[in-house]
Amino acid sequence: MKQSLGKVLLVCVWMVVSVNAAQYQWSVLKAPKELHVGEGAIVRYQCLFENSAGDYTVEFKPKNSQQYKASMVTQDDHVRNEKRILTFDVFVTPIMSGDITVNLDALIRHTTFASIEDASIGRDNVRKYDFNDEKAILPSVKITSMANTANLSGEVTLQVSVDKVKVRAHEPVHLSLYIRGHGNLDQFIPYDLNISGVKDFSEPAYKELTLNEDGYEGEIRQEFALVAEKSYVIPPFSLSVFDTKSHTNKVFRSQGIAIEVEKGYVADNLLDAPALSNKNAWKRYGVYVFFVLLGVVLSEVARWLWMHRPRRKSKVFWDTASTEKELSVLLSLRADARYRDVIQMLDAGSLTLSEAKKKLRSFMRDNEEKR
Repeated sequence: MKQSLGKVLLVCVWMVVSVNAAQYQWSVLKAPKELHVGEGAIVRYQCLFENSAGDYTVEFKPKNSQQYKASMVTQDDHVRNEKRILTFDVFVTPIMSGDITVNLDALIRHTTFASIEDASIGRDNVRKYDFNDEKAILPSVKITSMANTANLSGEVTLQVSVDKVKVRAHEPVHLSLYIRGHGNLDQFIPYDLNISGVKDFSEPAYKELTLNEDGYEGEIRQEFALVAEKSYVIPPFSLSVFDTKSHTNKVFRSQGIAIEVEKGYVADNLLDAPALSNKNAWKRYGVYVFFVLLGVVLSEVARWLWMHRPRRKSKVFWDTASTEKELSVLLSLRADARYRDVIQMLDAGSLTLSEAKKKLRSFMRDNEEKR
């Protein structure tokens, strides 16, 4: 088959380009000399080509080692004075003390003649040998890592708050803990609470962090719901931080918080006892008792009929609750405005467990009908 003049010219041009393949050189533009364990800093690498190097791609994925952690922060690729320049910012954090050496590598991928030829004649079934790969060893960076016993490193603040300090028995207290700033916040270890006589319900720590030149910046939030029968004290929270701005160790400590727990609602506190000589009052209360008992019987009958109706019941998170207080705590942890009225009625004792679950089921059905 006779090849076209255009193809021959393309092959000739490619041969000339292959002979004068682009050369490149790696260098370190920026690197720290000393760091403390847990303190991170930017190491800036540059890959400089002798020409525009449009047929080259660079894959650079920093890897951790036993001595340090390395994460890509930013990368830049541009052509200046007909020379291609790639710049990579890598955030390096020592995880052990002593003299450490940062050794990283990159993959230099060069498009081959075969892939150019296939593209020129419209052949698309050749997928092997499209690239020539070369592993580039980047210049090593030596850093002296100094010991550090602080929990975190960076510029960090600690805040602790509760929604109330006076509650009734079994009423939950919501405790919120916030850590804000920048540094190695990704290494934060969540707190555990162990207060005698107090049940705590907690959710996993929520981290909203972004990596930049100062490390991981953002906020960490930890939420607790505390339930008790007697008064108690939330102990202080402490956090040791190596301040990377002043290069000093700081200890943040919150204040202990006293929670006063009062007795729950009892009948004697809600109604005054009638005088024994007041027959009309006794009759009135007798009618009240009759209707209350009638309501209880009808409620139990309705509940039995409801529980034994033929249906396929879907399982929801509140099914495990066996008491009104336990259901109130589970709903409080969801922080959903739809459950606010149910929680208040449960805490006030105006809603039974079965009534609350029925009300929650109705919410679910309403939402499904709206969809």
